[in-house]
Formats: sequence, C-alpha cells, structure tokens
Amino acid sequence: MGQTRRISDAPLQLGCIGEEQMPYFSSLLLPDAVAAIERGEPVTAIGIAQEEVACGALAGYVENGCFQVISLYVAPDYRHLGGARLMISQLEELLMEESDIWSMEISFTETGQEEESLAPFLASMGFVAEDDRGQNIYTFTLEEVTQAKALSRPAGKSLKIRPFSKLSEDMLRAAQKRGIALGSPLPERTLLSEQLDRELSHAFIKDGRVEAYAAVDDSCCGVLTLCGLWVGDPSPVVLYSLLKTVIGRAAELYPPQTRVAVQAVNNQSLKLIRGLAPGAKKVSFTYRHWLPK
Repeated sequence: MGQTRRISDAPLQLGCIGEEQMPYFSSLLLPDAVAAIERGEPVTAIGIAQEEVACGALAGYVENGCFQVISLYVAPDYRHLGGARLMISQLEELLMEESDIWSMEISFTETGQEEESLAPFLASMGFVAEDDRGQNIYTFTLEEVTQAKALSRPAGKSLKIRPFSKLSEDMLRAAQKRGIALGSPLPERTLLSEQLDRELSHAFIKDGRVEAYAAVDDSCCGVLTLCGLWVGDPSPVVLYSLLKTVIGRAAELYPPQTRVAVQAVNNQSLKLIRGLAPGAKKVSFTYRHWLPK
C-alpha cells in the first residue's frame, strides 16, 4: 500500500484493515476512529485500494445491536467508482452473520458539498433519516439574523445577563458544579475553559448565582458554536434573551457573513432559533439501515 494518487482502470480491492495496514489507511480515517483502534477498542475497519494504493476506509463499532459507522471516506481522485458502496455492502454481509446486530447507523454534520452528497447516497443504499425530534444543529449567518430584524425585537430588559468575561471564576465554577449536580447539559469544555469565547458566552444571574447560560466556542465546523445551553428557569423569556444577547454581541464583533452554529435541544429551543433566524439550516443528520434478517 502507498499514498493516494490518480486512478487507473484497475479494479478496487476490498478488505479488512488490520494492524499491518493501519499506516496506509490512517489518513483516510477520522482521528477518533484511529485513536480507538490504537487503544485496542473493538472497532471494525474496512478499506479499499487500487493497485496497492489505499484510497478509502470505513470504521465503526457495535452498540446496543446497532453498528455505528464513525468514519467513512473515499479519497477525491477515487470517488464515483463505487468504493463507498462496496465497503457498506461488505459491512452489511459481515453484520448479517451476527444474530444480535439489527441495523447500521451513520451520523454526520454537513460542512460542505462532500457531506451534502452523502444523504442521497445513503438513501440509495437503503438508509432512512431518523426523526431528530427537534434536537439538531442549525447554522445561519449573522447577516440573516440582521435582515430578519430579530435583534430589534424586545426581550427581557430587566434580566441581569452578563458575559463570562465579567463573571468571577468562583461564580463560573459554582455554576459548573451545580450543572453537574442537576444533570444539566454542559459543553465538552468546562465553563472555565480558555477555548470558550468569554465575550460571547453569557449567563443569566439571579440572586447572586448563575441560573442559565449560553457558552460559545468554535467547536462545530470551525464556526461560532453555541456549545452549551442551560436554562434553570424554564421561562422562554430567559432563553430568548440569552440567545438574543449572544447573537447581538456576535453581530457587533464579527463580519455579517460569519456563520453561527446552534444546537437545538427540543422543539421550544428550535422555535426560538427559527424566530431569530428564519432561514436557519439543519446540518446534522442520522441515517439508519435495518438489516434484512
């Protein structure tokens, strides 16, 4: 095996990726998949090659009777040759031999044309889109929010909403501990993380403590990302005011074409996102294929 190069008329070769083949296929797998394999976790990996040149790879693992595809990629020069179809078909044959595996699932976030073409491909392979029940990642530009005049709509003016940069570390640390105790959704990075944008991340303060927060970083596709949202007070006014404050501040600090990613956690938060940015686009998808057993 070697590095990818231009294609020829030679047929694609298909096989499982073992320890010896990993050096040739690692660049075709997502870092999380490579790390899992290197840790010795039970990851199944399949690769395709042409004339001893590694040109595509698939990897995943079994969880609760479903094979979770965590990495699927074919090098650009080798696309439209049926390589991805070949790998998924081979995976299906392998899974059909296992009586306790009933489906395959793949989740992905659209970051460009490459992911946009994945949905119709999966549909052609018998995958069906799962209902996200309002839980998804939506993106929009700051210009779209401004044009929708969402920032001019009234919010809870009397609410005490402050950026993280104005809060003490003790207050943020207490909010982190309280969030863990209550089982509230927390960003992967802590509320004290230097990776958070402390000017855009805001909290609602009540009786001297954080009762709600919206944390922002750039973890999704390299764009401004609302990576953590928690509202202890279920009032829609608090949630709307937080989102409006964060996006309004972003519009002051960043160019109009700056893209923002927001995680909707339920239909209520989705409704608020749509209110702020009517043209918000869903970019995260999960497709499932039931094995014919």
